[in-house]
Amino acid sequence: MWSKDDDEISGFGNRVKCCFPYLLPLLDGDHFGRFIYERIPPLGLANELLLGPLVQINNHVPFFGLAFFLALTLGTRFNFDMDRNIRYNAQLAALIDIALILPELIASGFEEGDVPRFITEPCSNFVWYAYTTAVVYCMYSNLRGKKPSGIPYLSQSAEWMVGPF
Repeated sequence: MWSKDDDEISGFGNRVKCCFPYLLPLLDGDHFGRFIYERIPPLGLANELLLGPLVQINNHVPFFGLAFFLALTLGTRFNFDMDRNIRYNAQLAALIDIALILPELIASGFEEGDVPRFITEPCSNFVWYAYTTAVVYCMYSNLRGKKPSGIPYLSQSAEWMVGPF
C-alpha cells in the first residue's frame, strides 16, 4: 500500500518472527476443530503435539489470551524500532482473532441448549476451516517472504493500523 518494498520480508529471522503472532488465533479458535480432530485422528494427534501444551497454558493461566492480545495490538502499534512487517502481521493476527468473537458468542449462546450434532458440527467445522485457512495463508506467505495482503477487509485494516512508517 505505502510502497513496493513493504511487500517483501527480508531475512529468514524476520520471516519466522512474522509467523509468531498467528499463535493467538490458533490458540483461541482451536476448540472449533474438535469434530475435525475426532474424524481425522492424525490431525488430532498433530494438534495435541504441536498446539496442545500452548492450549493448556492458555486455558489454565488466567488472562493469558488477553495479555497476548494486548501485547500484539498495543505493544507493536507505535513501536517504530520493530520491523514494519512484524508490526503488520501482529495487527493482522489480532484482527483474525477479533473475527473469531462472533462465532464464539454464537457458540456460547447454544452451549446450555441441546443443539443436535448435525447442526453444531458443520458450523464449528466451517469456523475452523475459515480461520485456519487464513492463518495458514499468512504463515505460508511470510515464510515465502511475501506480505499476506490477500485477506479481504482484514489486510487493509492491518495496513491502516500500522501506517506508513
